[in-house]
Amino acid sequence: MTCQELARLLSALGHEVRLRILAALAEGGEMYLSEIAEVVGVSRALAKVHLKVLERAGMVKSRLVLSEERGKALRYYRVEELNLELNLDRIREVCRDDSG
Repeated sequence: MTCQELARLLSALGHEVRLRILAALAEGGEMYLSEIAEVVGVSRALAKVHLKVLERAGMVKSRLVLSEERGKALRYYRVEELNLELNLDRIREVCRDDSG
């Protein structure tokens, strides 16, 4: 992991809604956008914005599924494995390695 990757990961974790989305996906498994929005208690639009941040950071993956009964495509999201141990020594190690 690079210092830049660590910063992106921490930035993605730095919002209450994103943390609630991760918790919901970890507990409920794969869900589509409307389900996530309902569970977290935000609009679909806001959930989508936060899911994009989580997806760019590699914490969430999505897939598009054609739903014949609903007559539309649904984007399902799932949480990726996240194992983050962080302390000052780890930050120094990661960021020192990037500098030179």
